[in-house]
Amino acid sequence: MTCDAPGVQEAREAFPNGLFQPEDGYRFSLDPLLLASFVLPKKNVRIADLGAGCGVAALAALLAHDSPREALGLDIDPAMTQAATANAAHLGLAGRFTAMTADVTRIREVLPPESFGLALANPPYRRLGTGLSCQDESRTQARFEAQGSLQDFLAAASWLLANKGALAMVFPAERLSELMTGCEAARLAPKRLRMVHSRLEEPARLVLLEAVKNAGTGLRALPPLVLYEGRGAATRLGAAALSFCPFLAKNP
Repeated sequence: MTCDAPGVQEAREAFPNGLFQPEDGYRFSLDPLLLASFVLPKKNVRIADLGAGCGVAALAALLAHDSPREALGLDIDPAMTQAATANAAHLGLAGRFTAMTADVTRIREVLPPESFGLALANPPYRRLGTGLSCQDESRTQARFEAQGSLQDFLAAASWLLANKGALAMVFPAERLSELMTGCEAARLAPKRLRMVHSRLEEPARLVLLEAVKNAGTGLRALPPLVLYEGRGAATRLGAAALSFCPFLAKNP
C-alpha cells in the first residue's frame, strides 16, 4: 500500500487517532509520540522498537522522518503485534514496518547482533510490587516489569545496535539515576537528555534519553519540555509541546 492508496493519506493526517488497539489491552499514551519526536535517525537506518505495543513509536518515527529505511516492532503480546501490523497497513507503511512477537529477555535467540542502527524503547515503568496492580495480564505486562526489567531492555538494545548506534528511550524521571547507571553497564553512553514536565513549576514526570553504543563521555542536557498550559477546565497542550510533537494535536 502506498500513500496514494484510498484512505492512507487520511489515516496519516489523523495519526495517531484511528489506530487499532486490542479492546481489553493496554492503551497507548503520549509517551511513545514524544519518543518518536525526540529521535534523530541517521540516513537509511533500521529501527528496532522494543516493547512496541501497537506500533505507535516506530510508526510515528517513520512518518516524521524520511531517513529510516524500515522498522521492526517487537512485543511479547501477540495481540499487540497483530494490531501493529494492521496499523502499518492502515498507514501505508506495510513495506517499511514489520511486527514480531518476541521476548526481549531472549533477543539473542531471534535476532542477530549489531543489526540495527537505532533502537526505541518505551518499556514498562514500574517494578513489580509497586503501584496498583492490573487485573488484565496485557496491561500488567505493559506497566510492570513482569516480563522484562529495565536492564533486560538495555541489554537487548545493546545486542541489537551496531557500533555507534543509538538507543532512544522514554522513562519516568524518578528512575533517571537507575537508567543512567544501566546504560553505562550496557555500553550505552548517555548523550542527549530532555526532561518532560507537565508544567514548568512542577517536577519532571518523564525523561527522554539518547544513548550511543560504545561512545565516549559527554552528555548534552536540552531545555525542559513543558506539556501543558492553563489550569482546570482551561488546561491545554502548550505551543512548545505541539511544536516539538505535532502528533499530540490528534492524540485521542
